[in-house]
Amino acid sequence: MKILAIRLKNLTSIEGEAEVDFTAEPLRSAGIFAISGPTGAGKSTLLDALCLALYDEAPRFAVGMERQDLADVGENLIKQSDVRNMLRRGTGDGYAEADFLGVDGARYRSCWSVRRARNRATGSLQQQTLKVVNLDTNEELQGTKSELLERLTRLVGLTYEQFTRTVLLAQNDFATFLKSRNEDKAELLEKLTGTDIYSRVSREVFERNKAARDEVVLLEQRRQLIELLPEEELLALRTEREQLEERRKAGTIALERLNAGWNVLRTLRAQEESLHRKRAEEQTERTKAEATEKALAPCEANIVRFKEQREAILPDLKKARDLDAQIGARQEGYTQAGRQAKEARQQLAGLEQRAGEDGKLERKAYADLAGLFGRADEPALSPGEIAALLQAEEERLAAAVADNDNRLSTLNAFGYEALEEENTKLQKELMRQRNVRQITEAQTRTTEEIARLEKEVGHCLAQLSAEEATLKVTQRLYENARLAMGKDVRAMRARLRQGEACPVCGSLEHPFHPGTDAADAIYNKVEQEHQAASDAHRQTNNRSIELRRDLANLRKTLARQAGQLAEWQADGLRTDELHAGDETKIQARLEELAKRVQDYRALYAEWQRREEATKRLRTRCEALRTGAARWQLARQKVAADDERLVAARLASAAADERWAVADRALEKLRAERAGLLKGKSADDAEEAMTRREAELNAALESARRAREDSRNRLAGLQGETKQLETAVDSLRKQLEEVDEPHGLPEKIKLCQEENMLVDRRIATVEGILTGQQKNQALWLELAKELDGKSLLAERWAKLNDLIGSREGTKFKVIAQSYTLNLLLLHANRHLSYLSRRYELQQVPGSLALQVVDREMCDEIRTVYSLSGGESFLVSLALALGLSSLSSDNLKVESLFIDEGFGSLDADSLHTAMEALEQLQMQGRKIGVISHVQEMGERVAVQVQVRRRANGKSVVEVTG
Repeated sequence: MKILAIRLKNLTSIEGEAEVDFTAEPLRSAGIFAISGPTGAGKSTLLDALCLALYDEAPRFAVGMERQDLADVGENLIKQSDVRNMLRRGTGDGYAEADFLGVDGARYRSCWSVRRARNRATGSLQQQTLKVVNLDTNEELQGTKSELLERLTRLVGLTYEQFTRTVLLAQNDFATFLKSRNEDKAELLEKLTGTDIYSRVSREVFERNKAARDEVVLLEQRRQLIELLPEEELLALRTEREQLEERRKAGTIALERLNAGWNVLRTLRAQEESLHRKRAEEQTERTKAEATEKALAPCEANIVRFKEQREAILPDLKKARDLDAQIGARQEGYTQAGRQAKEARQQLAGLEQRAGEDGKLERKAYADLAGLFGRADEPALSPGEIAALLQAEEERLAAAVADNDNRLSTLNAFGYEALEEENTKLQKELMRQRNVRQITEAQTRTTEEIARLEKEVGHCLAQLSAEEATLKVTQRLYENARLAMGKDVRAMRARLRQGEACPVCGSLEHPFHPGTDAADAIYNKVEQEHQAASDAHRQTNNRSIELRRDLANLRKTLARQAGQLAEWQADGLRTDELHAGDETKIQARLEELAKRVQDYRALYAEWQRREEATKRLRTRCEALRTGAARWQLARQKVAADDERLVAARLASAAADERWAVADRALEKLRAERAGLLKGKSADDAEEAMTRREAELNAALESARRAREDSRNRLAGLQGETKQLETAVDSLRKQLEEVDEPHGLPEKIKLCQEENMLVDRRIATVEGILTGQQKNQALWLELAKELDGKSLLAERWAKLNDLIGSREGTKFKVIAQSYTLNLLLLHANRHLSYLSRRYELQQVPGSLALQVVDREMCDEIRTVYSLSGGESFLVSLALALGLSSLSSDNLKVESLFIDEGFGSLDADSLHTAMEALEQLQMQGRKIGVISHVQEMGERVAVQVQVRRRANGKSVVEVTG
């Protein structure tokens, strides 16, 4: 995980937008940088913005903060712990944005934003929003704010608490990991090393044990619910079942015999009723047959009379048809003549209207044309006069066009495009020569500076080599002196006596006897020499690092300048191209070109003015030609309209006469036709006769069918009556063989009830026996399964006692104690450089930490006994150890330290800064937030938060 950029707007003291881009220079190349500024300027706001963008939380709003309500704008209130308090008062909106490299290798951008209603400073605070975008695919992640925060935690690889212990060591919370609980340490170490399998195993063991125990309890309960009968009761039930089956067989036979007799009695009664009903139907049908015979004779007489009447009316029908045909033919001619007369009148009216409109158009066209010539109030012009005036206007136009074409030829001869092209090239060449001169001068200065730095670096390296040799000698002397001044040595020295041999060297002389100050003087002298050598070596080493870094930057600058110089030289014009030469010649040529361009523009302006006048004259000629043509066309239309009116009037009179003749002939035929068939049409009269004939035939056919149907039904009823008489005689003979036939229903009912009681008891006994059989099989199966489950539950219970827990903490703490040992190896390596006095140890049997005080005879102390400065150094070593412990699952490449350096003395601060500077070689980027002046002087690249008036601050990156 790596932080790529931080952006914010209108948060606390920072007004407006601010950006810290770690992918851009100088922060990109800096392994360590400082976030500096006075107290309260807004340094910690940058890290608050980072946490807001990733977790919707900020270190300054701790969980334990009071929940008291504070006054917002107007009468609104806001909780004291609400992160929206980060929005600067007097602003309408703000945001915090972070770009980071996720654990999946992709780049993401998370933006936390808050605003007031209508983006006004006086509006009510709205709920904060969160937006996450994959920068590699430009795809926005979807989901609610809670879902996005969970997704961000997975992408970052750390929870908020873990983030503030490994990536961001916040103000007032620096030593959180040092003094955190065992469970919290285990969770963080698990996250960093990717060994969460121990938590999963612990939880899985707990769940498996719980599930196995629940299964055993469930099987016990199920087995206890099974009910088994004694063997004596089972034997009695089997005997009773055999007796009941015998009774059911005898009852079934008796019921079948009774049902057979009852069926005979019921069938006989039904057949007797059917016989009586059929005899009544037979008598009714015989009466209907006689009635249908009487109704057939009148129908046959009506058919004979209709045929006589039809023969008498046929001649009138034929004559009526002939007259109808003549009337139809005359009617068509009459209609056509009327339509032609109407069309002729309409055509005449249309021509008269059109002639009036064309006359108006002709007068308007002449008025428009006379207005164009300026002769509106003078006598009318003849067509010849109009043609002469039009010819004069066109001659003026031709003269103006020829005159302006001559000016255009002169403009084209100037070659303006070539002048512009030459001017552009010369301007570019002049700028190139100036750039070449400037780059050449800068390259000379850079080369001289590189030579100076190389010489100084060589001198510095020689001095550093000499100082390293001196430091090794003084270091060895200093270590020996420390051993000589140790507690045990002092005790042995106190026991020395003059004249007695030393138990170590055997000497009789004791120059360092406690009664003399020689040992202390020598130790102090050696210590001072060692300190001086260390300071000299450190200063020379720092100077060497700075010189080599400056030399590398200058060499990059020189290479970049050489590349730029080659590009500018390759783009240059040839000496003979466009009269190019040095800057003086190019400048003179540019002034000459400017004068020619000025002459061209003056001539072009005159051509444009004349061109506008010519356009106006051409427009006038076009209007005159169009008006004359429109007037000539209107005059021709008026003449044609007069000729068409004369022809239309003659055609209309002829059409009216033809229509009158056709009307008189049609009236004569209609009068003759009215006297036939009472005015009815021939088709109607013929249809009425056909309809009457069909009605009479249908009535005759219906009467015949009714007679035939009655005869058939009567024959059928007679046959059915004979069959029923035969069946009744047979059933009466069968009934004579049944005993007491009238008491059969009661006997059948008693027999059915007896058989039902037997069936129910058989079913009850069968159910009990079948249930007992199943219960016995199930009991045996559960007993077998319970033995296996109990054995498995015992195994899981033993394993659960060792490593199982609901939250997975038991096995996690055990496993991570080994990880903590590895962490302490890394942390103690850093701590040995920061402070030789202390060493971190693990409290046996837990993840708690303790320190060994080397200067107090390896006394073991609690971490809570450390002073503020000591806690800071120990926590810093632990944080660097956590960073070193990062695995492939979670590689932490960013570390931000907020304050804590103010609690260190000068030597400790110097040592801490050297330790942080060494981390540049490991590819880590470390940001240090502090207002300590020495830190600002030691770190070249800085993010400066500068205070302005009215509590405002601005952010600038320098270095």
